[in-house]
Amino acid sequence: MQKTLSFSWASSLIKECYKQGVRDAVLSPGSRNTSLVLALTHFPGIRCVAVIDERSAGFIALGMSKVSKRPTLLCCTSGTAGANYYPAIIEAYQSSIPLVALTADRPAHLQQVGASQTIQQKNLFGSHVLDFIQLPEIDNNNKKQLLSNGKKEFSRAIQLAYSGGPVHVNAPFNKPFEPTLVQFNEYIKDSKILVLKAEKNISSSEPDLPTHRMVRPELVGIPTKTKVISSTVEANLSSVDDPLHHSHLSKEVKRIINPMQVQNLYSEMHRPLIFIGSDPTPFQWFRLLPKLAKHPNARIILEAGASLYGWDFEELNLVNSKVILGWEKLLYNSKNLTSSPFNSFDGIIRLGKEALNLSLARFFSEHKHLTQLRFMTHEPYEDVIASQPYFITPEVAFSWVDLQNKHTQVIFKKWHNALDELNKEYLEQLAQHFIQGKNDTLTDGAVFYRLSKILPSSTPIFLSNSYPVRDQALFAPMWAVDNPLISQRGAAGIDGISSTALGVSLSCQLPTAVLTGDIAFLYDINALLSAKLITKPLVIFIINNGGGSIFSSLPVKKAAPDSMDWFITPQQVSIEYLARSYGLNYSKIVNLNQLWENDWAEQIQELLRLHTSSHSSTFVEDEKYNGGPEKINHAFPMSINSASNVRIIEFITNSEVSIAERNDFRR
Repeated sequence: MQKTLSFSWASSLIKECYKQGVRDAVLSPGSRNTSLVLALTHFPGIRCVAVIDERSAGFIALGMSKVSKRPTLLCCTSGTAGANYYPAIIEAYQSSIPLVALTADRPAHLQQVGASQTIQQKNLFGSHVLDFIQLPEIDNNNKKQLLSNGKKEFSRAIQLAYSGGPVHVNAPFNKPFEPTLVQFNEYIKDSKILVLKAEKNISSSEPDLPTHRMVRPELVGIPTKTKVISSTVEANLSSVDDPLHHSHLSKEVKRIINPMQVQNLYSEMHRPLIFIGSDPTPFQWFRLLPKLAKHPNARIILEAGASLYGWDFEELNLVNSKVILGWEKLLYNSKNLTSSPFNSFDGIIRLGKEALNLSLARFFSEHKHLTQLRFMTHEPYEDVIASQPYFITPEVAFSWVDLQNKHTQVIFKKWHNALDELNKEYLEQLAQHFIQGKNDTLTDGAVFYRLSKILPSSTPIFLSNSYPVRDQALFAPMWAVDNPLISQRGAAGIDGISSTALGVSLSCQLPTAVLTGDIAFLYDINALLSAKLITKPLVIFIINNGGGSIFSSLPVKKAAPDSMDWFITPQQVSIEYLARSYGLNYSKIVNLNQLWENDWAEQIQELLRLHTSSHSSTFVEDEKYNGGPEKINHAFPMSINSASNVRIIEFITNSEVSIAERNDFRR
């Protein structure tokens, strides 16, 4: 009996996924992607989760890739389904997270004739993907050649995603989608054999990519089929029409093209400050940071989203010992720097994305007279604060890390001691402010401080955008060294926060905490449809400060106080009833007395307590990789579990008092 062409095509693609190292897939059911769904859910080496809301699915996949550092496969049907991936695709692109969006499509004869569930899917995500790949239609006349060419293109797409970003693959499918029984059984048998062989030869399941392919192609001048990229990064400045051109950089940009220049500039710094913004590349974590940390007088600032989550290298303890706490308060008022050891930094190194904290950004801008080395991460010239740094391409960085260190400076012990004393004093000030405070009004800061005393070290903490990602440095600074911190700073929206956190939980398989606001939580309420997928405790802490209260601290409050109803948007929704309708455990805290009670704190502590020795180790291996294909729990339909692993705790805080507390504490 003749095989179903659509399933033959789908099964070839899924096998290629596995060969290229894909181990997780998030799929949403539909008719046009039937062949892909059947091939995925019956392939033993790829864990599949089903998420019916494609918008939530995109962010769940994003969270999984944030942890695994591998491309997670997204799979949906035709029409608007793929369009719902767009917010997550943008976030993945701007934070260099590997993703492969595989959208099923109508074949050519159903395009532009009014067929149902048909839209223009080619280049659906525009410039927010590293590349777009249109796969061919397979028919019996060209089957062999097109299968071969299509697999090569699909393989290229996955390898490109490894460089740090999303890739869109569009695959047309003709009916029938369902395999014959013989074809289906043959596929299942062949898949198990493929996985068994890969387990015996681990390297066969990992992509064998050269180092330069692990960096975004636009940073090393690699062209893609749908993106024409200049042969060198420097050429990007040659034309004002170039989308990568920045007018404020065209005359002032400084580029380092020789690794010896980097060596000399860094060695000449006596007290360098290393700043790490969110989402540094794997190369920057594994190779660059250990090299930089060996400078005897280097000190480090980590922003939220730049914690040492999942990384394991020899110098990790050295890096942790050099992290500065309490910098947010110190930098807020520049007068504090006059007699501070901060005033002695004579060079600045910048990794990851740009600084979120305004005080930190201002510090960099005001110290543009110092040598600043900006290692390129996501875009060719990231310098929103116009501090005129030296830009260092990945190619130069690759060469520099292999050069031998030549630091000749003596260790400034008194200076290091002064910084360490500042750390100690800041933690004491926090304790005095919150523990001895007599006001019974619950504030955002009090919640953060209390949770910093409750959440066990090593518990991954996902921080929502808006206030939470900013409050960490001010009120829970120890999390920077004690806990893995994850954030969503690519496009920095409040969409998809809970979904991404679910993806993090699924991928790391550790008890996880989420700190989010009421609006961000409600904005992503469909994430709770996937709560049944969670197998480890996940606690969502909601700081309900009345909806968008961050606008009360912005200039619009003074400029147009009568218009604040358009910005501060409290929702008359019972989060308690929402939580219970999804089958989730729920509790509420409304004042300081409740906040400091021990019962709920001890329950949360016990729930999240980890059995790992240190967060410095890499993520635990998922059970799905042990015991061979017969033991692999490869598919997780939505209905298999209860939602008992997800718990919600809502804090009702006072926004006005919280804003005043932030300002007073900084002063």
